[in-house]
Amino acid sequence: MAIMAGKILISLSRRLGNQGTDFPGRVARKIYPGILKELAANIEEEIFIVTGTNGKTTTSNMIAAILKEKGYSLVHNSAGANMLTGVTTAFIQASDIWGRNSFDYALLEVDEAYVPLLIKETRPRVVIITNFFRDQLDRYGELDHTINLIKDGVRNTEIELVLNGDDPLITHFQHDTGLHCWYYGFENTIYDSLESEESREGRYCVFCGEELEYSRYHYAQLGQFNCPRCRNQNPRLNFTGRGLKMTPFIQMKVNDLAISSPYQGFYNAYNILAAVSAARLVGIEDHIIQKAIAGYQPRAGRMENFIINGKRAVLILVKNPTGLNQTLSTLLYDQQSKNLFMALNDNAADGRDISWIWDADVEVLAQEKARIMQVVCSGLRSGDMAVRIKYSGIDSQLISIKSSLEEGIRATTAGPGEVSYILSTYTALFDCQKILSKMQQDEVGRSSVVRQMQA
Repeated sequence: MAIMAGKILISLSRRLGNQGTDFPGRVARKIYPGILKELAANIEEEIFIVTGTNGKTTTSNMIAAILKEKGYSLVHNSAGANMLTGVTTAFIQASDIWGRNSFDYALLEVDEAYVPLLIKETRPRVVIITNFFRDQLDRYGELDHTINLIKDGVRNTEIELVLNGDDPLITHFQHDTGLHCWYYGFENTIYDSLESEESREGRYCVFCGEELEYSRYHYAQLGQFNCPRCRNQNPRLNFTGRGLKMTPFIQMKVNDLAISSPYQGFYNAYNILAAVSAARLVGIEDHIIQKAIAGYQPRAGRMENFIINGKRAVLILVKNPTGLNQTLSTLLYDQQSKNLFMALNDNAADGRDISWIWDADVEVLAQEKARIMQVVCSGLRSGDMAVRIKYSGIDSQLISIKSSLEEGIRATTAGPGEVSYILSTYTALFDCQKILSKMQQDEVGRSSVVRQMQA
């Protein structure tokens, strides 16, 4: 009954134009609370969990692409619905009506706060942690609370951890849990800085509280660090990113494996590194990894590309200072002139507190090399976003407010820039995606009619 109800609700929700990722699982769990645990027992190989502040969706989707390229069957909450209800929906959708379908792998992106509960219900073999940054303090509380939740969730299990060795907030997991840990990270890159201009969460040593010393920063607190008191430092890496180039698309090596990707930005280079690390742990052949990463196109608002008015429009989710900073850095690597759209909401899923926009280094937009031609602000807190942009130093005549998302996106993509960047917080993201998809489809339709008339 729970599976049948879930499948019906998935179908109805999507016919109504919704994602159909949360409510079906919620209802199914009400009917039969043990549904997720029972369906998870159908996984024949391993269950992987991907968590952390930034990069969960992109990393898990890349791992899924690699596993599919290999020919494995899997359950995956690919839409990014990462609470227990969303994970349950993913299992219901993949299952037959009797709940008997078996799969090779389950790849589950999960919200940090739900890691302990998901571990109890699915018994994963591997947990991948991307990073820890300040995010939605009104919902999560301080970072140490979130980190301790995850540590408590994995403690006293046989889980193996795949961890970002460049994040000083993660180095104590092996010591505090006793679990086997695999580490990934970057060697020195041409994009590093010797001083940090960003707000840093991991300023102090997790063991003794002494302020850390850095020889170089990749971004935020990610970099080469050591503690002058207790000698805490980057762990020895199992998977090392080398020779990173972003021109603007990503090229690098993971150990000795050459990787090319249509993604942009250092934060996506970390996502690729985490995905390749996980794939190598599973034993996927190098050529399959290379093909899957090279062919994986950005989607779901994570550098998702559209063609509008004959120009590229890029949709990007931003939800905290570090994510916004990295997105803005990516804009600087792109030498084209730009139209910029920023949608800021303060719904519960976004976080009610929007003060984080003042912690981000928005001032880089005023640099000449940013080549910003116009900025359109939208969303429930469009006025706050416009004020933040104004104080960044951008000419106020280039800034406009459009309360309607569609009106704002249309004004942006019609602007003088060679490319449009559409930045959005979480609850506006899927509406922006729908608008851009429709605009792209309409343009394809018009082009088809023109070609027919010419013929």
